[in-house]
Amino acid sequence: MCLDNNRISNSLYTKFLGLIVDNTLSWKPHIDYLINKLSTSCYVSRSVKPCMKTNAIIMINHSLFHAVMTYGIIFWGNSSHRIQEFRMQKKKGN
Repeated sequence: MCLDNNRISNSLYTKFLGLIVDNTLSWKPHIDYLINKLSTSCYVSRSVKPCMKTNAIIMINHSLFHAVMTYGIIFWGNSSHRIQEFRMQKKKGN
């Protein structure tokens, strides 16, 4: 496809305003990104748990994951792929 003699390539997904949007609007790449962030947050929380107070661990979780997860949830929150991310988040709380 060309526009003003410039070739436009097709991509499977793109990051736009912090949200990863794929070409079918399924939000799967964005939710996969969130799951990776949640895994990192879980690892860090477990690693520092023996030497930090609960309030500090909660603050670390908010800085690593919570803000990223809640940003744009109004768009991707109805995706069928969201269940995987929300289940993992529930496991983290246990």
